Amino acid sequence: MTSYPFIETFFKSVLEQSKGIQGRFHLCPRFGLEINSDQLESVINDDIKPVSGRKYPMALMMPPRSQGSFTGVFGEWETYRAVMFFLNTTYYTGNNQVKAPNPNTRTSTHSITEDWHDMKRCAVNFLRVLDRIQRQKGLTTYVFRLSTTQQSMIDPVSSIGSDRVSGVRLDFQFSLMVGCDIEDYTTEGISSITVPVADPHPEHKL
Repeated sequence: MTSYPFIETFFKSVLEQSKGIQGRFHLCPRFGLEINSDQLESVINDDIKPVSGRKYPMALMMPPRSQGSFTGVFGEWETYRAVMFFLNTTYYTGNNQVKAPNPNTRTSTHSITEDWHDMKRCAVNFLRVLDRIQRQKGLTTYVFRLSTTQQSMIDPVSSIGSDRVSGVRLDFQFSLMVGCDIEDYTTEGISSITVPVADPHPEHKL
């Protein structure tokens, strides 16, 4: 069955080639609560493990919601809705240096609007690379395809979490091919299942 491990590994592989994100990608099991807690520091150190010591920019992905009939005899395409955040520290670089400092005040001249722009560039390029890879490697025929019916949405976000990061939220859809094997049951076990009568609790006096 193709599912969450494939998504995590595939997206991380793409983002490792990003000049901005450089592989700093994490699938958030707590729906983004990591951003507002001390847990983000351990996520960065234990999971993302930045080789340069640089913590940002980074990409975070919320647990993806999926839908499908899940009864296809020969497999089927399961549709996922993905929500990702492309984030950078506001007014400071990933190395904790002031961004574009004013020479007189030593305060940052790099606006939050420019953070939105920088992170939107990373988000859009991520989608473009996913599209290029799915076409070049023929993934759309057997494992992965971006939605062609639903447009992607990008929303700016500002100064969120304890690190006061800014960037964009990317909302998009893709599909994975679900395998047709029933992995949690044996043929003999299925054959031995007893079907109860239609109404196992008939009407009676109360």
